[in-house]
Amino acid sequence: MISMKQDLHQLVTDRLVAAIEAGTRPWACGWSRGGGCGALPIRANGEPYRGINVLLLWAAAVERGYASSRWMTFNQAKELGGSVRKGEKSTQIVFFKKLDIEQVNDEGDEVSKSIAMMRAYNVFNVDQIDGLPARFLPAPVAIVAGKARDEAAEAALRSSGAAIAEDGGDRAYYDIAGDAIHLPAFDRFASTGCYLATLAHELVHWTGAKHRLDRFGHNDKAAYAFEELVAEIGAAFACARLEVAGEHIDNHAAYLASWLKVLKGDKRAIFRAASLAQTAVDMVLAGAGRGERARPAAQGAQGAQLALAI
Repeated sequence: MISMKQDLHQLVTDRLVAAIEAGTRPWACGWSRGGGCGALPIRANGEPYRGINVLLLWAAAVERGYASSRWMTFNQAKELGGSVRKGEKSTQIVFFKKLDIEQVNDEGDEVSKSIAMMRAYNVFNVDQIDGLPARFLPAPVAIVAGKARDEAAEAALRSSGAAIAEDGGDRAYYDIAGDAIHLPAFDRFASTGCYLATLAHELVHWTGAKHRLDRFGHNDKAAYAFEELVAEIGAAFACARLEVAGEHIDNHAAYLASWLKVLKGDKRAIFRAASLAQTAVDMVLAGAGRGERARPAAQGAQGAQLALAI
């Protein structure tokens, strides 16, 4: 049972801060797709989680070593003929419920306003549940040796329409003035996953341009650190949707210190970062089509209603 007096924004932020301080970035995973970390977390009905809940479930998967990317509530497991093993600990995630309230405006008129109320609920990983149908068991992980371009994943990212050139020398960057992404040549990357994650990272920056999502409002260290956090999380979201093992920017102490400063200074920052990252990735992959591996964004009423965080 969750106490109404609990500050969910602070609780979620504290959990992610603790993970980072322990040396784990919840959005970064080094091993192949198919496991609880790196694969996009999936609901009992097959829909992918979004935004902040992806980070929370990835963090739990890393901490506890879950192999499955599937999650469900206690009752959902029961309805499917499964049972949560005695002593297993649930993972708390959140949802936003639309609440209509009446207010009096400055002119004295009554007006209706919709606000988002955050609520928490608990889920269990399939690894914690016995007796589920075979379709819920993790799929075998395919190990592919060697380095070659992943044409399907790359095509999905390039479907964004961004100008992308492999002429960056030793640098990967988004040039705001020229509205173009510059990368080192493919052969200079240590792995295909590193190339794809770097491209996804820069594409998230690309979405921030004024004529797209208009995310570059300030030019200071705090704003830069926050934008890098958005791009890092967005790259992880994109790689998960494309089902590739992305290798994200290095675990440099300066990055971690700047992110921790942002998170500790504002309990809502990680929610905004996850929301902005999700919106950016939806834009990047919007034109990918049905022929590639990208999972579609959550659809339907639940996906449409306050999709910023779920």
